[in-house]
Amino acid sequence: MIRRTEDGCIKCGACQSVCPVMRLEGYQRFPGPRRLAVEAPRFSRELAALSGPLQMCTSCAQCESACPSRLPITDAIMRLRARFGTSTEGGERMLRNVRQHGRTVAPVSRSMAPTEGSALFFPGCIGEARTPLSVQMTLDLLLAVGDGIYIPERWHCCGSPLQKIGAQDEANRLRDLNTSILEGAEEVITACPGCAVQLRRANGVEALHVLEYLYESITPSRLRWRSPRPMTVAIHSPCHLVRSVGPHTIDYARELLASVDGLRVVDMDDEGCCGGGGGVASARPELAARMARRRTDSATRAGAEVLLAPCPFCVVNLERAGGLKVQDLTSFLATLSENRQ
Repeated sequence: MIRRTEDGCIKCGACQSVCPVMRLEGYQRFPGPRRLAVEAPRFSRELAALSGPLQMCTSCAQCESACPSRLPITDAIMRLRARFGTSTEGGERMLRNVRQHGRTVAPVSRSMAPTEGSALFFPGCIGEARTPLSVQMTLDLLLAVGDGIYIPERWHCCGSPLQKIGAQDEANRLRDLNTSILEGAEEVITACPGCAVQLRRANGVEALHVLEYLYESITPSRLRWRSPRPMTVAIHSPCHLVRSVGPHTIDYARELLASVDGLRVVDMDDEGCCGGGGGVASARPELAARMARRRTDSATRAGAEVLLAPCPFCVVNLERAGGLKVQDLTSFLATLSENRQ
């Protein structure tokens, strides 16, 4: 993977120009995806000096979207992390939690749900521990509109956060532990884009993001709500959702919100990464906070009262920025359930 990235680069600079971290931090602090994924591996002495910048990549994959050669730049950077290590206090804490609890964050609550059925809802570590109310509301909505929704009695982290900090062996162990749990489900649904992508890639399961399930399996015609008052909202487009699950997901989000009477959706003037992914929120919280602030400021300029984000990582990081109400998109729809037509 790294060799393909090195050999296929045509030095056009497209990846550098779209990198949100590079735009915010500047070349001196963050040399950019080409420097990390293409040039640094050729010179082993440079890798030690670049271990800090390796921690700053949010794995947003904007570089890959811009690359005319369609090189797997993000994967190359993550493999460098695994190869040379980027140990941080946050990463060590995740590893301790995984070994003790099977999750990257120690669980604080248990969602109330059936433990058997046909459609498995995978809560995800961050959702369960950091946004438990949103997870419960999403689950309640799924139970109200879907059939056979359940959460298995025992599940483990999908492994994506471990890959981001270079702990590939631990990620493989979690993959194997989840295999038997996932095999019995007819459908797998998750509110976390990172979980959806990881379960697809690592476990070979066609996991659906909850927006896909609501739109494709339930259909908007059965999902019509009314806002209790006129409200203006903006939609944050999570990187892993749009570029890894697929851009159709945000189209689905817009159509679902369009079914809410009294709701107006506005566009932000700066579409970008919130800084919550790639392990940056734990390794470089100050950088994650600055990136999140750019997004909330953009939503405020657009006139939004609420910023909706269909990703628990994004919700948690955007909330840290302050200044604007942030809410999980699906749980927002769940709050309108009593006003359904």
